[in-house]
Amino acid sequence: MNSAAVFAFTCPVKTNSGNKALENLPVELAGLNAVNPLVVANARAVGSKAVRTLMGAFGDSGMTLGLFEGVTEATDLGVVDHLKNICLEKKYDAFIALGGGKAADVAKVLNLAVSLKTPDARRLLPEAPVRKRLLPLVVVPAAGADGLETSQLACLSRMVFSSEWLAPALAVLDPRLARAKNGIQMAATGLAALGRAVESHISADQNPFRKAYSFAAIRFVRENLLSAVADPGNRKAALAVLNSAAMSGCAFSNAASGRLHKLGQVFYDLLGIPQGVIMGMGLPLVLEDALREGRYDLAALFQPLAGDDAFAQTPAEKRPEAALVLLNRFLEDLRSVLGKELPKSLREAGVPGYRKEEILDVLGQDEDGPYLRGVVERMADGERERKG
Repeated sequence: MNSAAVFAFTCPVKTNSGNKALENLPVELAGLNAVNPLVVANARAVGSKAVRTLMGAFGDSGMTLGLFEGVTEATDLGVVDHLKNICLEKKYDAFIALGGGKAADVAKVLNLAVSLKTPDARRLLPEAPVRKRLLPLVVVPAAGADGLETSQLACLSRMVFSSEWLAPALAVLDPRLARAKNGIQMAATGLAALGRAVESHISADQNPFRKAYSFAAIRFVRENLLSAVADPGNRKAALAVLNSAAMSGCAFSNAASGRLHKLGQVFYDLLGIPQGVIMGMGLPLVLEDALREGRYDLAALFQPLAGDDAFAQTPAEKRPEAALVLLNRFLEDLRSVLGKELPKSLREAGVPGYRKEEILDVLGQDEDGPYLRGVVERMADGERERKG
């Protein structure tokens, strides 16, 4: 057997996407032997209408439904421990994370604490072994999702929990929840999906299943993000971007954490800047460095970006540089729609100098620290802007 051809791929996430997808949720939960789920949401982020839409989807299903809509960016393990006690008392048997980002993180860690009957969730550590299936978890991403909702990661209290058992059993993507408040919120979702899908797609280790997910995510972003940003009310384009985010999370779970992901996560954790904003800012720098150093399979990006005909007509040796040209053009088109709403530098993003030093200190603890610190320095005033 050729060991180089051996690969592993795990994706337990079933996806329901389309009109009134939420109305199928009671049937899906029943199939998972769940009748008493708890909805975990950041009501301020997703809006009361999204909460009502989700709750209304249960109609006359006969299911009882709990609701905690108080998730905020400050929610920590102390809140998780309080919710755990309520869940055990009320015998909730499934979790539904409504919205993106923190709501999904809280639901995943809460599921871990409840399923393992952790005495004190405040003492949960990422190293805690997970050797069994947890209670059913459903994620219902809304505008503002970052793609990690469908991944096996949960980031809470600046700790990263990782296990294949943390990934949701089901992702429900409904166009009623895909509509963004504004163009920059939609752009952040699309750029986070693009960044993680790109890094997954060009990884050195070949994995055809992962590439199928990352290929589709890249193409969905390329074909739909501009329309979704120009018209946040475009449900078809917005739903396609939400699908790209879901697929990027599945691909990301089967790849090593890339440099763009690390950059986005640190800025989000410390400053609350949407990950996609930072990942979009760093994408050209990281990929141009990779092209210069001969790292990764950048030629593989050309097909999902350019289409099948252009891929077939372009010589193999020209595909890496051609892919970067297309990516840079795509980012410029996005900025032409959003203007200063999509910052080109950390300065434009409003990152003060003293916080930049904090970012650099945290990144310095990573194995890619020296490189990432250099990228942040170049992002500070916009290296590409100065070159232009």
